[in-house]
Amino acid sequence: MKQTGKDHENIEKLEPQAGITGENGAGKGGNAEKPRSWREYIEETEAAEKKAEREAAKARAARAKKEKHSAAVLKEKARSALSGAAAALNEAKTALDGAKAALNEAKTTGKRVKEEPAKEKTVRAAKAVGAAGGEAWERVRGAAAAGWDRVSGALNGVRAVVDRHPVSPLLYVTLLALVVGIIAFNGTYTRAYALSLNGQELGVVSSLEERDAIVSNVETRASDILGEDYSFDAEKLSATPVYVAPNELSDAAQIEETLFEDVGALVQAYGLRVDGVELGYAATEEELQSLLKEAAQPYLTENTVSYDFVEDVEVYPVELPSNTQFDTASIRESLSELRVEQSVYVVKKGDTFNAIAYSLDMWPIELSVLNPDVIVDKLWVDQELIIQEAVPFLSVQNFTDETYEEVVASPVEYIETAELYVGDTKVKEQGEDGLALVNAKVTYVNGVEVEREILSSETLVEPTTTYTYTGTTPRPVTASNGYFLWPVRGTITSSFGGRNLWGRYDFHLGLDIACPTGTTIKAADGGTVIKAGWSGSYGNLVAIRHDNGYVTYYAHNSSLLVSVGDKVYQGQAIARAGMTGNASGPHCHFEVRINGTSVNPRNYLP
Repeated sequence: MKQTGKDHENIEKLEPQAGITGENGAGKGGNAEKPRSWREYIEETEAAEKKAEREAAKARAARAKKEKHSAAVLKEKARSALSGAAAALNEAKTALDGAKAALNEAKTTGKRVKEEPAKEKTVRAAKAVGAAGGEAWERVRGAAAAGWDRVSGALNGVRAVVDRHPVSPLLYVTLLALVVGIIAFNGTYTRAYALSLNGQELGVVSSLEERDAIVSNVETRASDILGEDYSFDAEKLSATPVYVAPNELSDAAQIEETLFEDVGALVQAYGLRVDGVELGYAATEEELQSLLKEAAQPYLTENTVSYDFVEDVEVYPVELPSNTQFDTASIRESLSELRVEQSVYVVKKGDTFNAIAYSLDMWPIELSVLNPDVIVDKLWVDQELIIQEAVPFLSVQNFTDETYEEVVASPVEYIETAELYVGDTKVKEQGEDGLALVNAKVTYVNGVEVEREILSSETLVEPTTTYTYTGTTPRPVTASNGYFLWPVRGTITSSFGGRNLWGRYDFHLGLDIACPTGTTIKAADGGTVIKAGWSGSYGNLVAIRHDNGYVTYYAHNSSLLVSVGDKVYQGQAIARAGMTGNASGPHCHFEVRINGTSVNPRNYLP
């Protein structure tokens, strides 16, 4: 993901981190990652699965907080069930007391009654007891609905006993109510412990052993992350006994995640990655964005609309141990470094080897070491030289909106004429350039323009037309082409300019190109021979005037192959190399003159 100065995007990717202090082994060297063993692969897989389980537990814990099964709700349900059972027992006790009073009254009077009236009295007493405890019985039945099947046989037995004994049914009914209530309560609720941390309800566990196991897991995880022993403060975690339904027990993993988050072993931080290489971490995203803006600032201008980095730059969230020491200074140092990259320099017209080296702030020997196959005295246009160039660690792509005045070139209208060769032109009437107000979107990389898009152009001054003659006459082979070729190939033994010759200073007007005697000397371009013969210190000399007015000299020849007035074409043999005149060895002295003044031939040769 690439970032801009105004529209930075956070890329949220959680990946295993190689370090916690921003010092990454691959941060600067870019070493390839070592292949992993099967054991390492399995360990990483298990770690990822555990992490996924913890994340799922976090989600379940969050949902559990929104549900009705909090510790307070569970306590309230238990209290309501206990209250209902107590009320049922109290009502049953009241009915039992009434039955005992009736028995005592019968014993006191000592009256005997017939079997049939006694049965009726027993029935009436039972009805009275049922009326007194009817409501309690219904509540007990509701609480014991789940376990009724188990006691249905006992009820049938109780009914049989009631039929045989006229007084005891009241006692059996009461005992039955007690048994059914206890069975129903025990079958519906179980003893558990409600956990809370600093007053915050966490959930319900089945035993204190389960609580201790949760605390032990939290301590182990925290110790592994912090790299030091960690002990959980047990006083902050309270356990209150409660009765709950079995399906209302909490997920131990959810409680563990809640406790682990309270420990604070992990903190939210942000990492910086450039082309996949981690540079380090910071406590906040703003710190890293500030460092990136600082790195880009030298390449921004008042016309900057936005900027980006050529490299893939990521600022991403990451969880780190809470005892991590952040080092933003090392990140700043990495971003401000200059990288030395190998690049290519293309030779232009007029370049010399030494001049190229000096322009690149290099010594010629350094440039020569990088280009061992290049002959320093035989460069040609468009030749490529390997150079070293320092570039920023982060290359800044700057997008600007610029408005400026631009010259509008005079349009050219051509007029054909037979007085010129095909391809030759001559201005008849020179027009005037115009002026336009231009608005453009310009893209720079590290301050160098790489693209310009014209958005609008408003003409301020209209240009006028330039009228130019263009030739129609076919060009003869002897016509000048407008550029020069080397007259002979060889080592340059003396360049254009000042030199010491035989102990005295001398200004050399051309190039001395060493070659064996008899080597063919060729015309650098087509033209007319204006000199062919002996010329003092030049020895045997050939001079050619070209169509553009330039004159070239070829001196110290052993023999001449042309005469004055001859038309020669480019590359035609005109002489044989030698050492006539003032020469210390066989060579060709090549000279270029413009308007009678000698100029450096290297500026006109490929």
